[in-house]
Amino acid sequence: GGPAAEGDGGPAGDRGGDAAAGDGRAALETLARLYWRPIHAYLRRALGRRDDEARDLTQDVFVWMIETDFLARADPARGRFRAFLKTALRHYVADHDRKGRALKRGGGRAPLALDALTDGEGPLPVPSGERTPEEILDDAWRAEAVRHALAAVEQRLAGDGRQVVFDVFRDYFLDPEPETDHRAVAARHGVSTTDVSNHLRRAKQLYREELRRLVAETVSSPADLEEELAWLLGGAGRAPRRGAAGGAS
Repeated sequence: GGPAAEGDGGPAGDRGGDAAAGDGRAALETLARLYWRPIHAYLRRALGRRDDEARDLTQDVFVWMIETDFLARADPARGRFRAFLKTALRHYVADHDRKGRALKRGGGRAPLALDALTDGEGPLPVPSGERTPEEILDDAWRAEAVRHALAAVEQRLAGDGRQVVFDVFRDYFLDPEPETDHRAVAARHGVSTTDVSNHLRRAKQLYREELRRLVAETVSSPADLEEELAWLLGGAGRAPRRGAAGGAS
């Protein structure tokens, strides 16, 4: 998908257009790869289901998306895809009142096999307490954005033969040991403390670029892009802090 300024936001633009052109399955596969964990977490809290039941329901959501022409309807809605998805999930939950609904759809065949589309990671944990399904989805959305951005940064740096830049970034920001400092990371990777500073600066720049790219695929205007980034960076996205995959100042 192109930049949000071009009006080609991801699910609400490129992927919605693919669905309208008859490539709905490819669009849904992309959607499932990126967002199945937030959807799964939302359903666990909203419907009070166990992990395996919520996984089945998550697959059912994608069948429901096909039947209701979800992606095509996301296109005229524009705006922030996260907000549109929350509204759609509220409708799905309200509509989910018939036993065996998933089996009735598509002749009992789920159109997507989540296990084949995921990267081997399991679902995100759903915290106990009073958090709403919408808050749970937001938390999961942030976590997924951070995870995808970090993976993209590592891929870019490794592809350039600069894996050490990501390794320094990972060890400095994600190492749960509070005593990890520039000298400790430098010694661990056989580089100077100046190198550590330069590597951290470069990796944080790439991290922010990847977050912006991911967010741009879920919005349709520059204003929505900046608002969504502000929301993301105000939570876990600023830069990975010590012991957490969050954000960089």
